[in-house]
Amino acid sequence: MHFRRTATTDTELAGVPITRGDKVVVWFTAANRDPHVFPDPDRFDVTRDQVEHLSFGHGPHFCLGAHLARVQLRALFTAVLDLPGRLTPTGPPTRLRSNFQNGVKSLPVRHQLGSSPIQRWSD
Repeated sequence: MHFRRTATTDTELAGVPITRGDKVVVWFTAANRDPHVFPDPDRFDVTRDQVEHLSFGHGPHFCLGAHLARVQLRALFTAVLDLPGRLTPTGPPTRLRSNFQNGVKSLPVRHQLGSSPIQRWSD
């Protein structure tokens, strides 16, 4: 989710002076909400087609499993979006505790076809 580096030379980034020795933190999660890149960046939208996000890292820190993860996520969202009815949350998400990854460990939901619940998922 973030990396900290130490500036080796004086420089400037987006108009902000950075002095040699300053600690600089890159927050990938903030980059994924950049309004200059993503319209309505704080809205969850599984149909968003921009691929400039940094969820799988960048450069030498790019995730080796990113391509497989994208295929798995595409299959998951396709299957869920093809379900008749709707999913509704039945409780708060349980978040992964990590400084390196941002994720949800479980999200309890109920699948409703019409008004009667037919199945419940968790984890």
